[in-house]
Amino acid sequence: MEIDLIGFSVVVVAQSNNPTILNPDFLRHNGIVSSQRPLLDDRPPFTTPLVSEVAFEDGLVVKADPTRVTFEQTASPLAPDDVECSAIAKGYLKTIPHVPYTALGFNPKAVVRNPPFTDLSKMMQAGGDRMTFDSISPRLELKAAYKLADSLLSLTLHELPAGQDATLICEANIHRDVEATNQQMRVNSILSILEHWHDDLDRFYAVVNQVLQLNDNVH
Repeated sequence: MEIDLIGFSVVVVAQSNNPTILNPDFLRHNGIVSSQRPLLDDRPPFTTPLVSEVAFEDGLVVKADPTRVTFEQTASPLAPDDVECSAIAKGYLKTIPHVPYTALGFNPKAVVRNPPFTDLSKMMQAGGDRMTFDSISPRLELKAAYKLADSLLSLTLHELPAGQDATLICEANIHRDVEATNQQMRVNSILSILEHWHDDLDRFYAVVNQVLQLNDNVH
């Protein structure tokens, strides 16, 4: 079984966030991204009071609305060593530390190749016959939530149509509320979590492996 990361995003939840500050010049002049990082030609940046977005050629996208700022990367595959959105989120928060940030989420997305079962119906029910209707087997989605000591991990598994080289898409949201009342303490708490983003990615891989390998007797 192979688990290939294809996306990773960082979502910083905020109150009264101002999307109009987000534009390429803001990101470059404040050293949040390199001044040499090229924009994506067919997805030009835009800035409005409701939503703003800046997309780069290498798959990095920064988006903002009044409730959150999102830093995401996509690639096929996305090497963990190439994930920069957490570091970019740190640069953004250090540049704008006065916004009342309230929560942080990591969102990894991966494809699973050669899983130890043929479909989710066979994983969840022996044979999966009870899921068949009018001789049609459904495509299923499995959702699971884990209340961990320091976060809430929500996992979703999607089946892909037959004929694709990967069988499953695995997505997770690892959410943490920031409870500190002092603004600087909130920012410091988020920066500390962002520093250790790779621990949560490892946690994602571990839970996906456990969920799938526990069913390796189903074929």
